Amino acid sequence: MRHQSALSDAARSVWAKSLDEQGGWLPLWQHLDDSTDVARRLFAEWLAPSVAQLFAAEFGGDATAACAAVSFLAGVHDLGKATPAFAVQDTVLAKRMCDLGLYVPLTKSELPDRQLAHHSLAGHHLLVEWLVGRGWSRGVARTWGVVLGGHHGVPPDAMAEQRGRPGEVPQLFGSGAWEMVREELVQRIAIRSGAVTFLETWRDRALSQQFQVLATGVVIMSDWIASNADLFPYCSEQLPAPDGTAPRAAEALTRLRLPAPWRSPPVRLSAAELFRERFELPPGAQPRPVQEVAIDVAREMAEPGIVIIEAPMGEGKTEAALAAAEALAAQTGAGGLFVALPTQATTDAMFARIVDWLDRMDSASSPAGSSITLSHGKARFNHLFRGLMIEGRLREVGCDESSREVPHVVAAHSWLSGRKKAQLANFTVGTIDQLLFAALKSRHLMLRHLGLAGKVVIIDEIHAYDAYMSSYLAKVLTWLGAYRVPVVALSATLPADRRRALVTAYQTGMARAVPASVQIDASPVDGSVGYPVVTWTDGGRVRARVAAASGRRTTVRIDALDDDPGSLLAVLRDALAEGGTALVVRNTVRRVLDAAEVIEREFPGEVTVAHSRFITADRLRNDDALLDRFGAPGRALQRPHRHVVVASQVVEQSLDVDFDLLVTDLAPIDLILQRMGRLHRHQRGTDQRDRPERVRAARALITGADFNQSPPALEPGARRYVYGAHALLRSAAVLVPHFGGTIELPDDIAPLVQTAYGDQPLGPVDWQDAMQQAESDWLADTARREERARDFQIADPAKPGRAIVGWLSANVGEADESSEGRGQVRDGAPSLEAILVQVGADGRLHTPSWLGAPVLDLAVPSDKTPPDEVAEVLASCAIRLPLEFSNAETEKELWESTPPAWEHSPLIYRWPALFVDDAGWAVINGRRVRYTTGRGLEVMEREQ
Repeated sequence: MRHQSALSDAARSVWAKSLDEQGGWLPLWQHLDDSTDVARRLFAEWLAPSVAQLFAAEFGGDATAACAAVSFLAGVHDLGKATPAFAVQDTVLAKRMCDLGLYVPLTKSELPDRQLAHHSLAGHHLLVEWLVGRGWSRGVARTWGVVLGGHHGVPPDAMAEQRGRPGEVPQLFGSGAWEMVREELVQRIAIRSGAVTFLETWRDRALSQQFQVLATGVVIMSDWIASNADLFPYCSEQLPAPDGTAPRAAEALTRLRLPAPWRSPPVRLSAAELFRERFELPPGAQPRPVQEVAIDVAREMAEPGIVIIEAPMGEGKTEAALAAAEALAAQTGAGGLFVALPTQATTDAMFARIVDWLDRMDSASSPAGSSITLSHGKARFNHLFRGLMIEGRLREVGCDESSREVPHVVAAHSWLSGRKKAQLANFTVGTIDQLLFAALKSRHLMLRHLGLAGKVVIIDEIHAYDAYMSSYLAKVLTWLGAYRVPVVALSATLPADRRRALVTAYQTGMARAVPASVQIDASPVDGSVGYPVVTWTDGGRVRARVAAASGRRTTVRIDALDDDPGSLLAVLRDALAEGGTALVVRNTVRRVLDAAEVIEREFPGEVTVAHSRFITADRLRNDDALLDRFGAPGRALQRPHRHVVVASQVVEQSLDVDFDLLVTDLAPIDLILQRMGRLHRHQRGTDQRDRPERVRAARALITGADFNQSPPALEPGARRYVYGAHALLRSAAVLVPHFGGTIELPDDIAPLVQTAYGDQPLGPVDWQDAMQQAESDWLADTARREERARDFQIADPAKPGRAIVGWLSANVGEADESSEGRGQVRDGAPSLEAILVQVGADGRLHTPSWLGAPVLDLAVPSDKTPPDEVAEVLASCAIRLPLEFSNAETEKELWESTPPAWEHSPLIYRWPALFVDDAGWAVINGRRVRYTTGRGLEVMEREQ
C-alpha cells in the first residue's frame, strides 16, 4: 500500500453510514478506502479481460493507469457526503462533526433545499471543481465527475446540474473546514488508488461515453459491496484511526467469492473434434457445412464484429453459434456469454442446452466455478435453475467441495442473481427483453451495460422481432459495437434490408470505439449472396461466405385449405386414418380453442392444446410434454400413434418438435417456413418408414384466408391485431404459385423470403390496389412505431469528450420482466397478469387442485400475508389475461377483490388475484371465463 498521510480528526469524523442498533457507524474515509480497494480487486480479478482492455484503451493501452482511474472514481464516489446537506441527517454524528469544527445545522429543516445537492450530484460537482483547480478544463473534468453523479443509477441532467452547483447553493456544501476535509479525503484516495501518479498526464484525457458508463457500473458495484455490513463491519470507536492497509477488502471478497471471468483458451481442435466433444456427435458424424463455416469465420476474425448465421431449421445453428462464441471469446478476452431468445419457453429450453455445453468442456477450457443465471420473470420455476441456485449457495458458504460430487461446473451465485445484478454473471440465458432493456432509459442501466460488455452475445431467431423491437435492437447493437462486443445472430433467413440494418447498427458503434477502428464501407450485402450463408463484419467491411448444402432436404407438398371446420376435419380424418401426428397452428388463441373443440369431437383423447393462456406451472408442464412426445428421437421415446396438437405461435420458435402433417394459418413467409421446419424434422428410421404411409410425404396446408377470392380475404384477427395485411398479402403472393406443388427446404427458403420482403410488386394485377393500400398503411404504421420506440431510448454513443449528463433523463424507472417491463420494449399495451386461485364451495381459498404433490390444494389465507412457501406456489399460478382484459377497469376490479395483505408478500405483490370456483369458472368485467388444464383460459361468448 502506498504511503498515506494521517487524516485530521475533523476528516475522521465525517460519516458515511449512520448509527446502527449497536451504536456502530462507518466513517466516510473508511467507506472510501473500502470502495477503492474493492474496485482495484474487481479490475484485476473479476472484470473480463475485454472490458479491462476497453478501459486501458482510453489511456493508450496502459492497464495500470486504467485501473488507477477506475479505482480513484470508485474511491471518491461518496465525496458528496462530506457536506452539511448530507451530514445533517444524523443528529448524533453531526454533533460530533460540529465539535471538531465542521458546521452542520441542528435540524434538516434549516436546509429545506437539501434535495438540490443529493450527495451523488454534490460529488459530481466537487470532483469537477477539484480537477479544475488542478488545471483541468471543465469539459474534461465533467467526463470524470459524472461517474460520481451517476453512482445512484441515474446521471444528473443539465437542469439538476445547474441548480445544484456549489455557487448556487453554497450552504449545502459548506466552506472553510469543509473544503479542507474534502481535500484531505480526495488526496488520500488519489494516493491509495495510484491516480496521483497520473493526474498531470490526464489533464486532457476526456473520457469516452463508453468508459463513463462502464466505470459507473464498476463504481456502483464497488459501492454495493463495500456497503454490505456483513462483509465490511461498522466501527465501534468514536474516531477510528486509518492504518493504511487493505485487509477488509481482501477478506470481504474472499467471503463473497465472486466468480472470475471465463477464460476460453484458443480453440485448437478441428471443427469435427470440437463438435464431437461439445455436442456429443455420434461416431463418424461430421459437423454440417454451415457449422464448419461459422467456426472458421470466428477463428479468422482479426477483431470483434457481428456474425450472422442464416441456415435452415434443424441445421444446428445453436451449436454453430456456441462453437463460434468459444473461439471469439478466446480471441477477444470476453469473460462469458449472453444468449437472448424470443420467449420464456424457448429460453428455458436453451438454458438446459447451455448448461450441457458448459459441462462438456474439457479441463483446459472448463468454466468451473463460473456463475450462470436464467433471466426472465418466471426463472425461479425452472427446476434446473433452482438446483443451480442451491448449488451456488453451498459454494458461497465455503463447503468442502472435495467431499461431494459437483453435478454441474457452473452455479447460480446468489449475489449475482438479483434483478439488477443478474447480467453480471458469467453466463446469462434470457428473453430478448433482457437484451433490449440495454437500450431503454432506466435506473442502473450501467450495470446492464457492464454485464454485456464483457461477453459474447448470441441472439437467436433474430427475424422474429417487429419494427418497434427492432428499433431497440439496433440501438443495443450500436452500443455493443462501441464496446467491441462480439455478436452472433441466428436466423433461418433474413431479408436483405434487415441483414443490412443489423450490420450497419453494429458498425456505427464500432466507429465510436476507442480508439476508433472502423471506416464504414456502406456497400451492402444483398439478398443474392447465397444460402446457407454466414455474414460478418471485418472492420469496416462486410463479408459473406456461402456454405455447402448439408444434404438434409425436405420436400413439402403445399396447398390451400378452406377455412372451415369441415375441410379441416376431412384432411385430418384422411391423413391420420392409419396414425400419425399433425400440428395445427392458429394465429390467435380464440382460433386455437375453436379448432381444438372441433377436432376433439372427431379424435377424442388425441388432442393437445398449446398457447400462452395457461398458468406458469401448466405452461412449463405443457412444454416438457411437447418435447417428450414430439421432440428428437433421443427424448421422444413414446411418440403417440396418433395425435393432433393445436397451437398458437408458441411452437414456431426454437422448440425442437417434429410432426408428420402441418395445417397453418397464413402468416408472414418467414414464420410459415419456421412452422414448416416442424415437419419431418428428424429422421425416424432409415427411410421414413416408421411414419404412417399416408404422412410419409411432408405436407403443409395453408388456411386462415379465403384463397378463392382475389386478393385472398384475410382472417380478421390476424389482419387487424397480429401481423397486418401487408405482410400477409405478400406472403400469400409468394405461396399461391406453389399451391398444388411443392416447396423444397432448404433451397426455396432464401428466395421466398427475399422476394416476399423485397420492394418489387407481387401478385396478380387484381391484387395491386389492395396490396398498395396495405403497403401504405404498413409504412405509416412502421414510422409511428419507430418514432414511439425512440421516446425512451438512450442516444447513440457520442464522440469522446461529451459527458453522459442527461443520458437517462425522462427514464422509465426500473426495467424488469413484469408485464409492464416487457411492454416498455415490446409494442402495444402490456397484457395484464393475475394469480389464479380456487375458491371452494365452503368459501375456502386454496391453490389449484390439479397441481402435483406436495403443493396441490394448499390453504391460502385471505386475512394475512401468505407464507413464502404458499406464495411461491401462488406465483407459479400467474396467468397472462387476454388483451381485451388488459385495461384499467379490469385491473381495478381484480385488485378490489384481492386481499390487501397479499401486497406485502415480496413474491406475489405485483399480481392481483383471479378467483375461480372448483370447476374453473369466474367472471371478469362482466364476461364469463373458465380455466381448465386442457384448454387454458377461455373467454365465453357474450349472451345475446
